[in-house]
Amino acid sequence: MIVINFTLFEKLSPQVRSSLIIIGFLAIVFIVVGIKVKKLDPLKTPKGFILFCIIFVEAFNNFVQEYIAGKRFKFFAPYLFTIIVFLAFANTVSLFGLTPPLSNLGIALSFTVMTFFIIKVAEFKYLGLIKKIDGLLGYVKPMAVIMLPINLIGEVSTPLSMGLRLFVNLMSGLVIAAMVYAALPWFLGIFSGVILHAIFDIFFGLIQAFVFFMLTTINISMVTEE
Repeated sequence: MIVINFTLFEKLSPQVRSSLIIIGFLAIVFIVVGIKVKKLDPLKTPKGFILFCIIFVEAFNNFVQEYIAGKRFKFFAPYLFTIIVFLAFANTVSLFGLTPPLSNLGIALSFTVMTFFIIKVAEFKYLGLIKKIDGLLGYVKPMAVIMLPINLIGEVSTPLSMGLRLFVNLMSGLVIAAMVYAALPWFLGIFSGVILHAIFDIFFGLIQAFVFFMLTTINISMVTEE
């Protein structure tokens, strides 16, 4: 006898809980910083955390404007800023005892969906539907039957590989750390694990966040400049 149970609410996975915690934390920080920045006296130099936030945002703006400028910058900069800040926290959150969100393949691939969507928005907004279809057919129109499937695969493979990169790089670090724990005596395993966590969680984690951010920025820049 087959019994089917329907549930309205299911227990959240540790990765989803970590994602919600990060989102809530960043939302509070952004709101508080925004309020404090609006109240700043333009004749006085800001101090402390607010000064750090202003310097960070200014550095981000200057960096992104080298690839995306003008109206394109105002349109895409909020998304780019959000993903680099979220990924920086998501890839280092295990230092605070939380499960890394991107160790869940579904969460990692959600960035594939978002990146695919934002790139398509950029293409249709700045290239137009006719130019996009023309590009998919290729420059040699008699070979359009061959080039169209290849180009369609390329449309999906770029954001998919970016999402898989986030998942695989994070999981590889966790697997290597677990292998070290298991292979070495407990006291050496703990010591080596601390070093590996510092490398994978901080160094490699921030690098992967920056790589995903750069690939997204470059892809948006390429399709909007064409």
